[in-house]
Amino acid sequence: MSTELDALAKKNTQQTNEALKKKKKIKLHNIKAAGKAHSADPDREPGLFGYGKKPTEKSKSLDKEYRKTKKSLDRLEKRDDKLHEHGVWSKDNKKGEAFASLEKDKLIKKGFPSKAKMAGGGRARLSVGGAAKRGISKILRKC
Repeated sequence: MSTELDALAKKNTQQTNEALKKKKKIKLHNIKAAGKAHSADPDREPGLFGYGKKPTEKSKSLDKEYRKTKKSLDRLEKRDDKLHEHGVWSKDNKKGEAFASLEKDKLIKKGFPSKAKMAGGGRARLSVGGAAKRGISKILRKC
């Protein structure tokens, strides 16, 4: 059973995951570019039996950073898949995504609006400027 609160928590979690994935992809691109620039250095020694280049401290650290970033990006994608397949974790749905459950708790703590508060709207919600704009547009249509 999916409630409005679950849907909101799911949407917030997806937005957070997308932002994190975007940052990780940019970081991967930057690490690759730095690695290519480093491997193009003419002063590097040739590798064993003339194949490739000998690894340096910088190339080793770039490789390590690349592996860490790639692994965290894979974990984010798994989280996203789990959220898509099973939804928000709850006592009933033990397969759900745990970070979405934390997001749900945050929303409850902030004071998720009840149905009574969310009902209503229409003209009463328009500001004075909004109502005036609507009135002006009706007058202009008549001309």
